[in-house]
Amino acid sequence: MNKNIKEGDLVLVSAEATGLSKPMEAIIDKIETFMKQTLVTVTYTQPNILSGFGGCFVDAHTKLLYQKKSVSYTHLTLPTSD
Repeated sequence: MNKNIKEGDLVLVSAEATGLSKPMEAIIDKIETFMKQTLVTVTYTQPNILSGFGGCFVDAHTKLLYQKKSVSYTHLTLPTSD
């Protein structure tokens, strides 16, 4: 199980899982556990007529490409005109 993945991350879904001749880049929409398996629902970044818009795969068929960074702004100072 890939514990590093989270919603919004960019992953590569294997060609074996998609049934296509090449792996597909995708964004993770949802992560859930069913019968002790982690399932990842994704939307492809470049869908085509064969792939559809995305799918749901076991996390073992995904490879993390880019992890979405959380940015929090605790204090923002704006310039004032005097």
